[in-house]
Amino acid sequence: MKPFFVTALQAAKMPRWLLLLMCALYVVPGLVGRDPWRYEDAAGFGVAWTMAVATRGLDDWLMPNVVGVPMVEEGPLPFWLGAIGIRVLPFLAPDTAVRGVAMAWLALALLCIWYATWLLARRPEAQPMDPFGASANHVDYGRAIADSALLLTLATFGLLARAHETTAESAQVAWIAVFLLGCALSLERPRLGGAVAGLAIGLTAASRGLPLAAALLLAAVLLATRAGAFRLVARPMLVGLLPVAVLGTAAWPLALAGSGEAGRWHLARWLDWNLALVSGPSLDTVAYAAQTIPWFFWPAWPIAGWAMWRWRGRWLEPALAVPIVCAALLALVAMLSPRGTEAMLLPLVPAAAMLGALGLPTIRRGLISLIDWFAVMTFTLVGAALWAYWIAFQTGWPPRMAFRAQQSVLGFLPSIDVFEVVAGAVVTLAWLGLVAWRISRQPRAMWRSVILSGGGMVLAWCLLMTLWLPAGNHRKTYRDAAQQAGLVVSPRHGCVATLGLDVAQRATFAYFGALRLDDTRRDCEWLLVADRANAPLDPAQVPGSWRPAWRGQRPVDRQEQFRLFRRVPG
Repeated sequence: MKPFFVTALQAAKMPRWLLLLMCALYVVPGLVGRDPWRYEDAAGFGVAWTMAVATRGLDDWLMPNVVGVPMVEEGPLPFWLGAIGIRVLPFLAPDTAVRGVAMAWLALALLCIWYATWLLARRPEAQPMDPFGASANHVDYGRAIADSALLLTLATFGLLARAHETTAESAQVAWIAVFLLGCALSLERPRLGGAVAGLAIGLTAASRGLPLAAALLLAAVLLATRAGAFRLVARPMLVGLLPVAVLGTAAWPLALAGSGEAGRWHLARWLDWNLALVSGPSLDTVAYAAQTIPWFFWPAWPIAGWAMWRWRGRWLEPALAVPIVCAALLALVAMLSPRGTEAMLLPLVPAAAMLGALGLPTIRRGLISLIDWFAVMTFTLVGAALWAYWIAFQTGWPPRMAFRAQQSVLGFLPSIDVFEVVAGAVVTLAWLGLVAWRISRQPRAMWRSVILSGGGMVLAWCLLMTLWLPAGNHRKTYRDAAQQAGLVVSPRHGCVATLGLDVAQRATFAYFGALRLDDTRRDCEWLLVADRANAPLDPAQVPGSWRPAWRGQRPVDRQEQFRLFRRVPG
């Protein structure tokens, strides 16, 4: 590897207030002031809410379900946390409490990514060459790299929307970050670091299944036995890791196995799902990866690729080995999936950001300019478009833009919220100021290369979650339809059978409409049907005679319809 030099100015730390503000503006918007959104977000909330209500007692906690429909495709841990949030925050609406928990694990992910990067980057083998003793000290250098890793995480395109959902996939990003922190900590405090990494493995098994947990376990073993300084602490690290990992992984399956026939059925279905996760690869997986990875991991992937090339020959040094080994094994699990999904790519984001940050001190000016140019052009145009369409939506001019905006949120009446407009304006001015500062001052700090990408992503997200949040909520919620159905079905009328409802619809109709959905009983007075207008379902599929009582739909989807029937006496 060619030597490189980092001055104190290049290792200058990013102002803490600015870094914390950017993180807050990334974490909070999108998790407050809205309803559960279809599909995954509402389904995740439905599992947590069902646990909190616990009409079946402990079974609802052991066997994740949405108002009686089993959810065997994920573990219970994120939903346990959401249900606990509902129980301990009774002054908040249940959906707000669950999103508050999601906010906490997103903040935990960012915190762990920063500390893991800092612990690795300040190590002697990661330091720049300094034959004259004039380079930045190791603490400042590590801090600058950690700041850069955090900015790269904020800037990653594929993480943004999925990180703001109440799902196991978003929680898994936090557990990966905890694992990376545990591995980094193991070099200084082997038993504690190993225990933290083992805890992350157990959390992963109870969230996104055994394949990802096995990948993390294998990564820890490979690091302990093959990677530089890790070999010196291998024994105490694994002693701290293995018991915690095994106990954390086995606890819930063992509880299921001992909870009767229903528990064993759920466990068998969950194990089948785990096997299905690695039943590939397929051409669909490869094609999806080729199409998705370039934008999903932008701007981290070109910088991470440069880091791997620039540090070639030193991949077994801890600072490189931790993100490389972790990313490689998680990528292997993703490629073994029978079909490509964003959920399988999300776990790679923390490692990609860490690896990219290590490449910044040696990155060529041309690549820096490309990333900066892309960020300025893309996010300035996105911000301008969001403002232009919002103004057209509110005023009706220009007519063509107003029409397009109205068509995307049919049935929504535009209104102006002063706080949201002021917040959007402040964020926009801050973005313009950041661009002007970056262009005019030409700062030398290494994090300058990615601050525009991180700031631009924060700008776009804040505008979407302020100016466009009411309209977006109208587009993605079932609240109105569910409440209309709830007005027809008084609580005193008892249970409601269902036909054709997916888990997101089931969760939101039960929650917003206060409907007692129950498909196990044959004497329900009401039947709720969800279908398409061009392919209606026949209520005769449910025993009994039924007469129409109500029909509704979301205004933005004229094909999707909900029909409520009442049982004909006799």
